[in-house]
Amino acid sequence: MNENTIRFSFMCPAMLVLGLGMLVGPERAMAQRPIGIDVSHWQGTGINWASVKTSGVTFAWAKASEGTGYTDNTFAVNEANAKAAGVLIGAYHYARYDLNLGTNGADAEAAYFWGMAKNYIKGGGAYMMPMLDVEHATGGTYNKTTLSQWVNQWCTSVSNSAAAAGIVIKPVIYSSSSFAGTWFDSTVTQWTPWIANWNGQNPQTGAPSPTRPWSTWTFWQYTDAVSTPGAGTVDGDTFNRTSSGLTAYVIGG
Repeated sequence: MNENTIRFSFMCPAMLVLGLGMLVGPERAMAQRPIGIDVSHWQGTGINWASVKTSGVTFAWAKASEGTGYTDNTFAVNEANAKAAGVLIGAYHYARYDLNLGTNGADAEAAYFWGMAKNYIKGGGAYMMPMLDVEHATGGTYNKTTLSQWVNQWCTSVSNSAAAAGIVIKPVIYSSSSFAGTWFDSTVTQWTPWIANWNGQNPQTGAPSPTRPWSTWTFWQYTDAVSTPGAGTVDGDTFNRTSSGLTAYVIGG
């Protein structure tokens, strides 16, 4: 698809317990924000999702497809094993708008993704909203308006496919803070933002910046190198509410 300083002072026993909780990582301390990861074939097929769940991870996204001709060979096993372990997991598509141009290209990529992920999207209850990964370098073909149109068309096409199957979804858009601010206009703010910004801040207390064109963030990829039992070194993510709020981003939740 970076983390905190702990100060010790004179503490009463209750404060000492809280301080020790902070030592085992932000996932364990009060759990104000759910912690997630995102994975693909780069992590192989050996992810132990039970260990991932025990480590404090609540949600994840796994790569399903790219462009109109690539299926991630770890997708099905990640979806099945994460669900079995109790980790909420979604499917994501890596956009190749450089190869599949214009809104017709977006429709083609949306159809390809739907073919890969439809059974999980229709399953509901255990799966996160689908996500579009937009990060590939742009050239002279696009500007802020036309790339936003491509993104909107992909999200609309996937939403329409889901609606035809009786499912209501609202896709998530993943992009870095710098890319989003340069290449997206305000029309994409109808979709949920997932901002990548590896700024070294604590995922429980920090935030990505900037978040434009969105006014704030919903999901934040705070690092590309968090050590997670069962998965190794992966992208680390967090959600900008408590666990109860996460259900709004679960299909059928």
